[in-house]
Amino acid sequence: MTIIFGLLSAFSYGYADFVGALAAKRIRAVAATTYSFSVGLVLAIIFSLFIGADYSAQTIQAGALAGIAAAVALSCLYAGLAIGPISIVSPLTAVISAIIPVLVDVASGQELSNFVVIAVVLILIAVVLVGFVPGQNVTLPSPLALAYSVGAGLGFSGIFLFLDSAAADSGLAVLVVMKAVGLVLLIGGLFVLWVRAPKKAFIERIVDYKLAGLLLLAGLGDVLGNVTFLIATRSGALAVAAVLTALYPVGTILLARVFLKERIALSQGAGIVLALGACALLAIG
Repeated sequence: MTIIFGLLSAFSYGYADFVGALAAKRIRAVAATTYSFSVGLVLAIIFSLFIGADYSAQTIQAGALAGIAAAVALSCLYAGLAIGPISIVSPLTAVISAIIPVLVDVASGQELSNFVVIAVVLILIAVVLVGFVPGQNVTLPSPLALAYSVGAGLGFSGIFLFLDSAAADSGLAVLVVMKAVGLVLLIGGLFVLWVRAPKKAFIERIVDYKLAGLLLLAGLGDVLGNVTFLIATRSGALAVAAVLTALYPVGTILLARVFLKERIALSQGAGIVLALGACALLAIG
């Protein structure tokens, strides 16, 4: 269950990041994140009606902290991906987001089999390889893009840790709280930007149906990634769920290759193959 839903989470986050980055090229990253979060909140509430939700004090606290982390993570990620290149920014974010939960899980006493330890290390190496694009003609990320990547990675690691800290029987309550808190913060940030630049369009552009479609897909992918991650971490170790979810750049890069014609280097292909082998090791372990 952890492997299956961890990979589903990676796939959902991967395509959500890709369409979110496309949306962030058309409007400000905070605006794109706010719109996608709005979609995510509505979907989280709908899903919770069927799956269930228990709003205990612990769950509300965990959800609120996850919401703060999510607002930072997605705003930084969309901004970084919009600057690009996607093939480097996305994997760098993923490595940072995976390493911290692994260290916390191990430090808290979680025992991992030898196969799982090897697989975790291989997946982290695979994510690095996926993000390594050698050559003289490669566009390297700017210092600002790197800063956004680090901020996004720290934010995502916070999401993983706080979601994992919620009670296992709380259903999707932690997700609903996370989306609500994150949305409030994002709307506040959007208001600040509007005050500073009142003539710049933030809301009017939503009548662009192509943009609206991208934001809907981003919101759907994000909430599905959250739900499948919750299932994965409640079924097994946080370290395993986190590193599997960190494979999301594979989907992002493949979509960038198909739609944006960003080339896939030999090292990236090797990373993808290594990731598949590591997943097989996880299944054995």
